Amino acid sequence: MEERKRKFSEIRDLTWTKRTRSEKSTSEDDDEDTTSNTRVWSSATFSGSVKDIRRVTPKPVSGSANGLRRSTRIRVRPLETWRNERLVFKTSTSGEVECLGIEKGTPADNSGLLQMERKRERIELKKKRTVERGRSLRKKSTNVRDTEADLLVPAKVHRAFDSLRWRFPPSEIRPPPYRFAKSFSSSSIRFGFLELSPFGKKEERYSPDHNSHFTVIKGHLEVTIEDRRFIFNVGDSFIVPSGVPYSITNCTRFKSLLAFCDFTMPFFTDP
Repeated sequence: MEERKRKFSEIRDLTWTKRTRSEKSTSEDDDEDTTSNTRVWSSATFSGSVKDIRRVTPKPVSGSANGLRRSTRIRVRPLETWRNERLVFKTSTSGEVECLGIEKGTPADNSGLLQMERKRERIELKKKRTVERGRSLRKKSTNVRDTEADLLVPAKVHRAFDSLRWRFPPSEIRPPPYRFAKSFSSSSIRFGFLELSPFGKKEERYSPDHNSHFTVIKGHLEVTIEDRRFIFNVGDSFIVPSGVPYSITNCTRFKSLLAFCDFTMPFFTDP
């Protein structure tokens, strides 16, 4: 029993033994001596086997500042991976790896920037045309030649669409199914525009004095003249003689626009 206790005590003393050794190292670049402390622990099991575990403090690299090691990684700018850029390496016969540079990827996609530039140009062109239009319409009258008197007389020969005075039919339906505006008029003839609301209808009516000529500017219309039904698109025109009933219906969910001319002069069925 005493022998067993003595053996156990020796093993315990060996476990916590700590020895310090000093080592001297000489640098190739400078003659400074650096002392490195190395701690060695001896560990043992209960059966008496012993194993040395060493923890060595790393030595400073020669030429480095304050004992810090400098990175040897290759430094490049951030790669544009969306363009498939990548680094190109070459392995020499000695086994060293050399970076040749960056392989260019696909060309940059500038379609978004080009689209924004085209949109900006369209906006600038629209503004420019608006200014030019305003300057050309600034004067209300234009000097034209009177053939009878052979003189230049001021006359109003233009009218801006946004300056028209629109009128509505005497109807209780809201919103009104259509509206109309006169641009030019005289004792024998007048010109203007007729705008129909989506799915709006100009009820059947007739003019006892004037013949009416219509031209479809925008929309898809159903027109009834007397007892005959017509379907008209953009660019089509029709004429309604005086005293003949007619009706116009907008067949789309968008506004329709027509230009009309009322005149009292007789017309012929064939041009």
